[in-house]
Amino acid sequence: MEELERTFKELFEKAVQKVPEARTWNKVYQFNVEGQLFYMEIKGGALSIKQGSHPSPIATLSMSRDTLTKILKGELDAMRAFMSGQLKITGNVFDTVNLKKIIDAGLGK
Repeated sequence: MEELERTFKELFEKAVQKVPEARTWNKVYQFNVEGQLFYMEIKGGALSIKQGSHPSPIATLSMSRDTLTKILKGELDAMRAFMSGQLKITGNVFDTVNLKKIIDAGLGK
């Protein structure tokens, strides 16, 4: 979990240079990775990861650990993972585009 949080924070820190509006976001994304629940909160210009379920996330993203790892390393595009069924999204699917922006910008895309 610590490694995951560190990876997301590194991507976020790099991304806010290219996506400065992310500093003003107040968004929560729930993740279900092979039954492990955690959520990412972007608030006040910072990103935090917490274990468990959030009562009102924007969207829930469900995937395997391998899929998440590949997305965070830039080996698999999140949109491609979604279209191929490797990533399932419930809730506001359109708002997850903002999460993709953060990941892509953090990876230098």
